[in-house]
Amino acid sequence: MSTQRTNESYLVVGGGTATGEAIASQLLYRGERRVSIFDGVPLAPEQTKRFGSGLNAIFVGNILELKSVVDAVKASAATCIIHVGAITTAEASAAVYPTQRPPNLTPEQREKFLADHMAFHKQVNMEGTRNLLSAALEDSTVTQLVYIGSADIVFNGKERPMLREVDAPYPDNCLKSLEPQQHAERMVLSFNGVNALRTAVIRPAMPFGPSVGSAAILRRFQAAPQFAGIQLGDNTNLADRTYVANTAHAAILAADRLAPAHPQHELVAGRAFFITNDDPRPFWDFYRALWVAIGGAEPKKVVADQTFMSVMAGVKDFVAKVKREKSPNAQMKIKCMSATRTYDISLAKEVLGYKPIVSYDEGIRQVAEWWLEQQLRLCKEQGSNVPPPYSYNEAVFFAEKSPFF
Repeated sequence: MSTQRTNESYLVVGGGTATGEAIASQLLYRGERRVSIFDGVPLAPEQTKRFGSGLNAIFVGNILELKSVVDAVKASAATCIIHVGAITTAEASAAVYPTQRPPNLTPEQREKFLADHMAFHKQVNMEGTRNLLSAALEDSTVTQLVYIGSADIVFNGKERPMLREVDAPYPDNCLKSLEPQQHAERMVLSFNGVNALRTAVIRPAMPFGPSVGSAAILRRFQAAPQFAGIQLGDNTNLADRTYVANTAHAAILAADRLAPAHPQHELVAGRAFFITNDDPRPFWDFYRALWVAIGGAEPKKVVADQTFMSVMAGVKDFVAKVKREKSPNAQMKIKCMSATRTYDISLAKEVLGYKPIVSYDEGIRQVAEWWLEQQLRLCKEQGSNVPPPYSYNEAVFFAEKSPFF
């Protein structure tokens, strides 16, 4: 972890998300005295308690309204903005810090929820990022801006082992749910060098942590434990993942090196960096490990035939096309779950000085610890000895930066 305190004034946009909280916490830990947060809803009580009086300010506003963003940038006197690429919603906060059992949703309600969530995700990354850049240029104090995107924006449906940044052009057809992040990344990098602004992008591979995505996964498994053992194909496809603290660490390293006086400044400005835990594992092992870490029994493996599922996904996409409906992008999702997706992080190591500060296994342990704490609290609040019963269907699969919405 970077331990050298600076004289910067930081504004962490999306500071209530798992990634944003990790960034703010690491900045405060190293002694930064001017750290502010901007988000869509107030921090959860647990977050407020953890931060104590360390934060300069907490701005609750609408990233889609330019004035709201400009006011926060000016009030914080920000010199460095770190944009998580996600904004906390009331539903997301309730999933991570629950106070009651999630509500039952009808199929129609679930469909609307997902559609609304995807639309908001798109707006945050496109309109919201545009507003941040406008605010940064309007306020001459801002000289550094780091955007946190996703390594999966360059996935083109093919095997890409140990992919390097130089070999990863933007594909014509990426996962539809990640198109907004691709657009935001391009926008951020194109603004590098405009006036005094310097920008960089962090691309974590499949981030995980005490987050909305982990809550959705574990709620599903708790409702139907047999699903923890499902896998597509023989599970020989390796995948990189990134614990949330490592994403935060990389973002801070990039922000430090964007400062004009830093010797690595020119090597960081205008570039995107792959970030991982540097520990690729078989794709489906992650879900089983997470389930076992919270005390679940080792699940029986249920293997779905990869070829059959790919054909069925293709049919689903074709039917949607014939009906002139929105494509479910089903075949691309199957490819994403069955292809090897690993990344060479040599550039981040050499230029940012990055190396993971939390291991893959320790990250899973920390997620399990967070989940069990939340379930215990729910038990106490409801006067029960067992966690609330979850329905498999109610646990919609969405995350801050997951391709599976």
